[in-house]
Amino acid sequence: MRNAAEPIRLGIVGCGHATVGLHLPAIKAHPGINVVALADVDVTQLERAAEKFSIPGRYTEPEALVVDPNVDAVAICVPPEHHVGLATIALDANKHLFVEKPLTLDLNDAQRLIAHANRSDRTVLVGHNLRHHHHTVEARKMIQRGVLGSIEFVHAVWSSRYRIDRGFPDWRRRRATGGSALLELAVHYLDLWRYLLGSEIEAVVASSRSAEADDLTATVIARMANGALTSSAFSQYAATGHDIELFGQDGRLRISLCRFDGLEFAPSTQFPGSPIDRLQSLVHTITELPRGVASAARGGGFADSYRNQWRHFADCVRSGEPVACTLDDGMRAVQAGLACIASVEAGRFIRVVDAPSSAAVV
Repeated sequence: MRNAAEPIRLGIVGCGHATVGLHLPAIKAHPGINVVALADVDVTQLERAAEKFSIPGRYTEPEALVVDPNVDAVAICVPPEHHVGLATIALDANKHLFVEKPLTLDLNDAQRLIAHANRSDRTVLVGHNLRHHHHTVEARKMIQRGVLGSIEFVHAVWSSRYRIDRGFPDWRRRRATGGSALLELAVHYLDLWRYLLGSEIEAVVASSRSAEADDLTATVIARMANGALTSSAFSQYAATGHDIELFGQDGRLRISLCRFDGLEFAPSTQFPGSPIDRLQSLVHTITELPRGVASAARGGGFADSYRNQWRHFADCVRSGEPVACTLDDGMRAVQAGLACIASVEAGRFIRVVDAPSSAAVV
């Protein structure tokens, strides 16, 4: 990179919803990153995004952006089947690297990319943005302090019709190209279980419903290596929900990722819905209201998670410090997702270590 005091010159490959609606608004708020180029094979999408955010460099061939000497770092925000190839070119061109989730659709490709990155001194971050959500960061600290005691089970729901109401791109309709609730949505939470609980996912059993797209709605039960159990529901076809509840021997913790006041702890002695419980919840809401108003002005906690993610990336590029979500983390989330798909087909628990090597072979 050039002078460390100058902004990081970022090029983004892919001008779809994630780039235009999430990444570019987040990066725009960061003075330490300057998006200097975009690439997309769809000229209309490319020009629309570049004009909206006044970005000068425009490429219809992603590889040309990746090797541009005026680019310090590359963000790969295209369908996952293209991630590894572009990431490898970026590392060979000595670029810092951001790769959207899911990292890849093939575990052998992921392992080759990890080996390639280990020979580089560049910063590489996988885009599991929920690790950077204020509530999950605080929840992890509470868990590490032992506030909940030994965690027995976790229950979660992530449901949204947002994308399907606006039209699915073709790649999101099929498991083999990275679509399905089990790869597009569930990998977020499969990664969060490892992040929050500090334990590996040992085995999963899953069920799904498919219609005009693979796995529109799915349920997943996972057993963690530390003994905790998790149950989750994911849907790209139902009303919005984005909630996690952790139950420990000493208390329960609710994380609602769509609410400004969505981090609530209650000791195990406190009955849910009791007058004390309701009063504490009201006080918590009032206390968090100023933060909530400020966050709402920026687009809410979900948008903040992208801003936090890019701030973290820039800090790691400048300092050389380890990233919060490594290529290995990204691969392990994909491996658990592939095990979920295998479980749907087999109708039984699948050990994560026995997951198929690729979405294409399930």
